[in-house]
Amino acid sequence: MTKASFEQPGKNLAWAGKLVRMEEAEEVLTSLWHLSADNVRISQNVNVRASVLNFVICAPDVESAQRASSLLRDLCSTHIARVILLILDSSESAPTDVSTWVTLRSFPIISDIMRHNFEQITLRLAGPAIHSAATIIQPLFKPDLPIYLWWLADPPHETSAFTYLAGISSRVIVDSDHFTRPEQSLAHLASMIGNASPWALSDLNWGRITPWRQLIAQFFDVPEYQQYLSGIYRIEIEHAVSTPQTTPEGNKEASYQINPTRALMLSAWLLRSLSWEIDHNHQRNVHNTATGEHTWYTSHSTGKLPIPTADGIIAHSGFGSISIRPRLQPELPPGTLCLVRLLSTVDNKHVTFTIDRADGADHALTSVELPEGTRHQRTVSLGQDSADVASTLLHDELEIVGHDRQYEAALNEIYDLLVEEQ
Repeated sequence: MTKASFEQPGKNLAWAGKLVRMEEAEEVLTSLWHLSADNVRISQNVNVRASVLNFVICAPDVESAQRASSLLRDLCSTHIARVILLILDSSESAPTDVSTWVTLRSFPIISDIMRHNFEQITLRLAGPAIHSAATIIQPLFKPDLPIYLWWLADPPHETSAFTYLAGISSRVIVDSDHFTRPEQSLAHLASMIGNASPWALSDLNWGRITPWRQLIAQFFDVPEYQQYLSGIYRIEIEHAVSTPQTTPEGNKEASYQINPTRALMLSAWLLRSLSWEIDHNHQRNVHNTATGEHTWYTSHSTGKLPIPTADGIIAHSGFGSISIRPRLQPELPPGTLCLVRLLSTVDNKHVTFTIDRADGADHALTSVELPEGTRHQRTVSLGQDSADVASTLLHDELEIVGHDRQYEAALNEIYDLLVEEQ
């Protein structure tokens, strides 16, 4: 194992605590606990110490590691016993190095009088030491406690620390909202899990689409609309993209910030909920990763559906379609869901169910367009759909024990959607 460069550390991470030799980490943490206990005895505070899980956060650089460390202040989870913040510095110029920092952190539970404490060990690995990351951190785990891994970047395709760390973890958490290769990374994750996977997989983006899934389900909680569920034949989903950059010649580049993962997840959930099957051989399927636009034609186990045509004649087809397209909304984070529209027809009655985000706000307008032309509208809050609530989403994931089968099934469906693109 490479020794830490204690005398000449590569970086001074004041936010990470005290710089120590790795073999001294346990001893220094023990002294910090003793100091904390002394402070409690001379104050009115009550320390709460829980030992429930090891939480490993794997970051690609110091900046993302610091953001994750700051987010822990708002996490408010009393489950964490020890955080191991692992920084994998893969820059070519970085010399082989293992640097270690330790600190004791706390946050108020109910008020500032009662505080939860947990340990944080930060390691920065550089050079060839990265390839031994899993071995290096192994002695730092609290024994007999589950390991939860939060991987902050795209999952690497090659055999790496990710594969090993996932293998020893009970749960792996990612956030596809920050993937640089979202569609490829989702497909890769889907290929790694299965019904027999020893580790569970979670994605913070799955939590972001929960309000949209709930709103869609609420349409059909109304007895009057339930008959139209089996008549759905077209689904349209729009996701936000940012403003394109301009070249020196004044031409618009196709360089939108594109991340259709939320739209893909919602599509997968709808496909499974409706028992639709993708026709991968359909000539009108569209796959454009560069623009985030996709269209799939589907077959339905319910048989042929009546479809309205342009001349008003009712045709019949055993196919439906689901499409994803970008919407230019620079005020929204790329990938934010903007619109969901379900078109249905039953007994020559045509109904459109719509959820439309209102001008980038945190609320949406839902409407139902009925055959008689009336529209039932209401404004609803999208709750925790914002990317600003990562701490809340992460807290919810730490509460889960075992596999999130609904999410994993949706991820497998995404793999089926994207398999033709790989």
